[in-house]
Amino acid sequence: MAESSGSFRSSKNNHNTLLCKKEPAHKHNGVSFTKPYGSEKCNVKRLLEQEEGVDDWRSSVEWLEECSLNSYGLTLTHLFSHCSTAATSSRDDGVSTQLEIDSKKLFETQLYQVTDLYHSRIQWLNQGSRKMFGIVKGSRLGVLIDVSDVNCSEERLEDLQHHLLLLIEEQFRMKKVLHFMSFGTELSSLWTGPKEVTPLRLKESQQWVLQLEPSGSCNLLQALKTACSHTQLDSLLIILGSCPDQDTDSIFNYMTQEVQEKVTSIHVVAYNTCNQVAIENVKNIAKVTEGRYHLFSAALGVVDSSSDLEPLWAEIKSARDVLDHIHCMSHGQLEDLTVPVMSEISEDLDCLSLSDLKSDPHDGSAALCIQPPTLLPTTSAEWLKTNGMKAKKLSLYQVLAPNVYSPKESFVPILRKTVHSTVHEKAMVQFEWHDGTVKNVHVDLPLLQNYQKRLLEAEQVLEDRAAWLSSTGSRQIWGAVCEQRVHVLLDMSAMNNHYQLHIQHAVRLLLQEQLPSTHSFNITAFGSDIKQWKEQMVPPTSENLQDVWQWIQGLECGGDRYTLAAILHAAEAELSTDSSLTSGVYLFTTGMPDQDPVTVSTYMSEVCNNPRLKIHVILFAGENMLARSLTPRYVTWAETAQVLRGLAHASKGRFHWITDTGIVESDDVIALIGEMETAANYWQKCCELLDSLVQRSSSRMDAEEAQSQECCNPVQCSQTWTRGHKLPPPRPTQLSLARLESKEGKRSQTWRPSSAKAVIPPAHPVDSWKPARQVNSAKQRKTKITQSVFYLEDGNLGTVFKKYLKPKSVQKYISTVTIPKQEDICSTKQWLKSFGIRSQKLDLHKLVSGPECTHRKKLVRTVHKSVSAKYCAIFPSVQVNGSVRHLLLSPAELKQYLIQVEKVLQRYAQRMQWLLSGSRRVFGCVVERAVCVVLDVSGSMAPCVPELQKELASLIWEQLHANSVRFSMVAFSGEVRVWQVELVEASEERCKEAVQWLGQLSTHGGTSSLQALQAGCAFGDSLGVYLITDGRNDCSCSLVLKEAERLTAGKHITIHTIAFNCQDRTAKEFLRKLAHKTGGRFHEAPSESHTAAASELLTSSFSVGEDSELPSFEGDDLRRLSEEMEKLRMFQKQARAFREILLSKNPEAE
Repeated sequence: MAESSGSFRSSKNNHNTLLCKKEPAHKHNGVSFTKPYGSEKCNVKRLLEQEEGVDDWRSSVEWLEECSLNSYGLTLTHLFSHCSTAATSSRDDGVSTQLEIDSKKLFETQLYQVTDLYHSRIQWLNQGSRKMFGIVKGSRLGVLIDVSDVNCSEERLEDLQHHLLLLIEEQFRMKKVLHFMSFGTELSSLWTGPKEVTPLRLKESQQWVLQLEPSGSCNLLQALKTACSHTQLDSLLIILGSCPDQDTDSIFNYMTQEVQEKVTSIHVVAYNTCNQVAIENVKNIAKVTEGRYHLFSAALGVVDSSSDLEPLWAEIKSARDVLDHIHCMSHGQLEDLTVPVMSEISEDLDCLSLSDLKSDPHDGSAALCIQPPTLLPTTSAEWLKTNGMKAKKLSLYQVLAPNVYSPKESFVPILRKTVHSTVHEKAMVQFEWHDGTVKNVHVDLPLLQNYQKRLLEAEQVLEDRAAWLSSTGSRQIWGAVCEQRVHVLLDMSAMNNHYQLHIQHAVRLLLQEQLPSTHSFNITAFGSDIKQWKEQMVPPTSENLQDVWQWIQGLECGGDRYTLAAILHAAEAELSTDSSLTSGVYLFTTGMPDQDPVTVSTYMSEVCNNPRLKIHVILFAGENMLARSLTPRYVTWAETAQVLRGLAHASKGRFHWITDTGIVESDDVIALIGEMETAANYWQKCCELLDSLVQRSSSRMDAEEAQSQECCNPVQCSQTWTRGHKLPPPRPTQLSLARLESKEGKRSQTWRPSSAKAVIPPAHPVDSWKPARQVNSAKQRKTKITQSVFYLEDGNLGTVFKKYLKPKSVQKYISTVTIPKQEDICSTKQWLKSFGIRSQKLDLHKLVSGPECTHRKKLVRTVHKSVSAKYCAIFPSVQVNGSVRHLLLSPAELKQYLIQVEKVLQRYAQRMQWLLSGSRRVFGCVVERAVCVVLDVSGSMAPCVPELQKELASLIWEQLHANSVRFSMVAFSGEVRVWQVELVEASEERCKEAVQWLGQLSTHGGTSSLQALQAGCAFGDSLGVYLITDGRNDCSCSLVLKEAERLTAGKHITIHTIAFNCQDRTAKEFLRKLAHKTGGRFHEAPSESHTAAASELLTSSFSVGEDSELPSFEGDDLRRLSEEMEKLRMFQKQARAFREILLSKNPEAE
């Protein structure tokens, strides 16, 4: 077919004469197509007009009434209606017919144009809310939403709400009357009846959508009956994600009898479901009601089927049938032209494109063979967000989490050591968790087998994606072009003289295969000068693509490589346009830029603060290019690739490195390889779990089998018992306990069951001969009394006690304090759990508040007053928490207590000084390993920006870099600016870039805290967000608190707030609530005077004055530690007073 098309184009200035031979039984006169149909100019004009009208909101059936092949006169019937016959000479007793077609070229061109028109319409239908719900018809619309547990599960509800909000914004605003209803087990309506559409009601509907929750099963029939009771509605939109509870026949009968009489249009959507029963129900509902249907699959990201897409695909198929007949005519095959040739058409309609008709790709003079436009692809990073392991919930740790148990460890005071349980280790499999700890896992064999099956399917999808990235020549060279507006920068410096043909071939493939799917494009060639093809972006029409190809062929290589000037020119052109479309600059180069790479990288990072613009770098390395294209400073391709890779990543773009032999490096491929390695790692760990389970089962079976064999052999069993056990000792000659009791006249205690149904335990005759096992329990060891009984000369019994019951001690043990000197990077609350007063057992009130210390008073009725116990006068009495307690501690014990308190106070002072030093005084202690710093640069922060920038630089170097914390930063005012879209390691280079970025910030505008928190929480599911602001918001504080709770729900995200330049008490309370709402900490830097006063007290160990107190701190960490220190100082003061009381009564106790 390609060869015939090439010969057809090569003779475009002449009439094509196609001879085909027929049998004598089928003689016909010659057919000659000598004049084109008369409306060809009109059709061309109509096509050009329709290209601008693909975004018509009519249904595809209505749209095709004006834009079908028949309306354009492009069917096979129209082709033959303009043919004429002419007899020619006969050969071999047959008759040869001649078909002359003057305007076949024009006819074929218009077929291609109308096919492109249909593809553009399909592309438009796959955008926005039309992709999820199709085109919703009707002006008085009732919306029925399935909120069953299946459709509104935790992983689906957020996507459903987002898509419904998009539907309201794009399509429902054009309606006259709306009515919203959700149906699960129960029905719920937004309004009591249909309401006219106003901006206020649209906002109410959006709020209602955000409040949707799962509601049991799917009661579709009751929802239909309720909707049909509203006579104002003329159409229904039914959004289904699960199977209805009722019988389908009942639903179909009701819809046929009742719904069709009251509603003129029904649109049914199968939303994100792979259940074939639910999909068939949707199609059948549309069929019985003569309505429309739409099937959307979120897993594939495409529309499975639709009433709007099917007619368009049918028209495309018909156009290709006509093209196929024309190609057959080009080969001289006229017989059976009316017979359909479906078997000759590819099964995949998308495989047939204009690229199939292209000539030799190395023929530079040939015209471009432009492929029809398709949907724009996405980058591998974006694609993995919906198709990766995490998106499909295929993480092994996530699958095993319900059956994982942590080893239990606890401190046993009696043993004075930490012991751990061994039951789980024997019953479960030990497995290393992602954080390095060892967990006990209950292995569910069917679950793991199903997981392995899903893992293989995911691996196949990843392999298909990798194969797709290299399926065409342009994607191998340029990668996947994903933006709507594309600007290509070609390196045409003198170093590329030997590779000009390679560059032309790469551009040709790009023009033919990927640029036709974009919205607009432009090409710029640069060397010493910059040559731009067009002043502005132009649409990728066939004429423009052919024109730019001719322009490319006329370019010559020369001059230096001014890469920075070319990037500057392209970026300024893109940023000057006011467009919401995504833009991408594709830099095709063969070596290092002549400018300083650091300067180029800095500029690219500044330019690409705009999220719409990304700059991608393609490095082409041909054979023997090293000596020509590399400067002496960079002597290897690896170093060149490293610099260019940094340029691409600085602008949030992708890096692509190719040679004559294929792809060397590609960010898209690297992302897929990383995901494949993760899947392979999960597979390996899964196999290890199964192997360990099999080994445990086999070892258990071997042990049981060996035991059963031993029990079957009585001789061997007796020999084993004899070898393993000693013979019992001889029976003692002393009287037994029963005889002693009978001699003393006491009744022996016999064992009795607790009930009539109790089972008498079996006797053990052999074991009873053995000596009684000694009890090691500490409790029994304390209460045991040992005695020896013997006979006297007179026949009576004598008893000698060997061990007596120890008296109970009332003195409390004063523990020795051990606190490590090295500071732990954690919050004060966490630190005090390990080293606080309670954990160190230094609570003085508990030491003197035991039951033995209680002061007893009893009412004596004869004297009508309460009288103290006699022993109360012996012990000193003190007031503890409002009650009288006896002081049973000795002066020596109180002295030991004071020594330990002084040691702890000094350690607390050291911790306090550490918290007041460096960047911790201003921002607190950064405790997470992954953080996002959210910085307020609104107009109210202007007076303190220089100081803030200085302190932030200290924070980056002291805490983030020193502790190897992964981080990023977000600055916000009226808008949000992100430093890095992903968390980066705190390397020296990254920290310098961060400090440089901070120095370029300026204050202006309002305070959009809500959007800043949303951007900060988007960096991952486990991180700390540090919000630095003065507390003034542009939106409601309650809304920010509610949104913060939603953003952190189900995730390990903690929001810490830092009040900077905040003088408003209300703003401080808001920041405190925001931090405590998410389990975070509030911090405010103490003033210079408070810091100096605290440092003086801490340095002097509070020797300035006994009544001196630490300044009051607002921050949670400093406040908690200060309160703990004041409490310990109070205990110190009371202990000294108690000791003086004891010494005054007994001076000798010193």
